[in-house]
Amino acid sequence: MRPYIIIFSTITIDGRIASKDYYSELSCPYDKMRLHILRTEVDAVLVGSNTVRIDNPKLLIKYAKGRNPVRVTISESLNLDPNLNIFNVPPDTIVYTTYQAYAKNKDKANELKKKGVKIRVLEKLSSCIIAEDLYNLGVKRILIEGGGRTIWNFIKDNCFDEIRITISPKIFGNGVSVVNGEGFKGIEAPELRLVDCKICECKKEVHLRYMRL
Repeated sequence: MRPYIIIFSTITIDGRIASKDYYSELSCPYDKMRLHILRTEVDAVLVGSNTVRIDNPKLLIKYAKGRNPVRVTISESLNLDPNLNIFNVPPDTIVYTTYQAYAKNKDKANELKKKGVKIRVLEKLSSCIIAEDLYNLGVKRILIEGGGRTIWNFIKDNCFDEIRITISPKIFGNGVSVVNGEGFKGIEAPELRLVDCKICECKKEVHLRYMRL
């Protein structure tokens, strides 16, 4: 068993979540509210370690009312600064890493543990195994907010249920793709079912909702 998994991202017209200099302010106030309402409906918010390092997010609910979900990040290296926001602001944070990284960075791991961070050590950082482990910890709904590599890993492993995309009226031409990985061969690309499409209240963005077939 695994949790119900929702991928949410706001992208440019050309499918980028950040520019080549990592600028990523794409959401209008309505889109931020949409995301934060969604955070109130899940048990955990998951992001990759690059997102944690570059954006230093708190992943809290600010533009809606509700209980803050558990925060989860995945790090193959465990090269995470203990001073990052998600390790110093409630609620709980869970870090997934490998046995090899844990053995090399025990001091870093102990420092994170002192801050209340729960470290889950796995042989392999498989998206499906992580999802199953979170389910066993009581997590029934996960919101994945990025980055591109993390989204790719969950899509590649067919470990998701729906994708919600907001298209912002910007074009970066280069930068970080919303799905950043090796890619599928054309015939192997997953096909999704569009279940909702609406113009944002700002009249500048479009919000799409797809379900996995």
